Amino acid sequence: MSQKQEYKIRLVTKEFLNSDTCYLGFECPGIASSAIPGQFVNISAGTVFLKRPFGIASVDKANGIFYIGVKIVGKGTSEIAKFEPGLTADCLGPLGNGFDFEGYDNIILTGGGTGVFPINFAYETLTSLGKNVTVCEGFRNASQVILNKPGYVLTTDSGDTGIKGTVIAGLDTLEIKDPSNTLVCCVGPIPMMKAVGAWAGGKNMKCLVSMEQRMACGAGICLCCTVKVKDDGPDGYKNVRCCKEGPVFDSREVVW
Repeated sequence: MSQKQEYKIRLVTKEFLNSDTCYLGFECPGIASSAIPGQFVNISAGTVFLKRPFGIASVDKANGIFYIGVKIVGKGTSEIAKFEPGLTADCLGPLGNGFDFEGYDNIILTGGGTGVFPINFAYETLTSLGKNVTVCEGFRNASQVILNKPGYVLTTDSGDTGIKGTVIAGLDTLEIKDPSNTLVCCVGPIPMMKAVGAWAGGKNMKCLVSMEQRMACGAGICLCCTVKVKDDGPDGYKNVRCCKEGPVFDSREVVW
């Protein structure tokens, strides 16, 4: 895990990917040089009191820039989506534990909704390392499709583009030749991650999921981002902090 720090970051690029989702690039060499896929940052949201967490979508180490995706769903994300190049903000990061790809040559990356942003970072990192990477993404409909590259397996609930159905319909099209050497990584809505974890388990593959909780402080102090994981105690589970012990967990350990 990289050491978190508080930074003053500066917005340098902004692009709307669809009507309610933008892609922002912030100048911050400290985060760009140390972040790993699966980690996140907490960014101050203008007049909103608490920082907002965002999975890191990409890094440009040479120019000291990291990228996030922002889908407008509330006051905090609305404030950040209004940022314009040149604006500065406070940022804590990189935070949490990222994906551990060690020991696997074949990686299946699965994303839905804003989960495609951290999946994008994982894809860029793995392809640069020469790994065999398959990406499967699921969206509600064509208007929501973002960061989809040629060669990805694409599904939509509506069926107006790609394979009709959930992301599982896309995963079912894959030929798994070496399950023991294949790792599944998933970021997206809870029901999707639960389903992908079950799909992977049914094929004897390990699945890592990134839990997208509301992580207010990002430092494990406020305890508002707890996740239930299996435990040998009397309750059969324990609460752990998503921002510190996560956000990446083995899907078999999560109490869904």
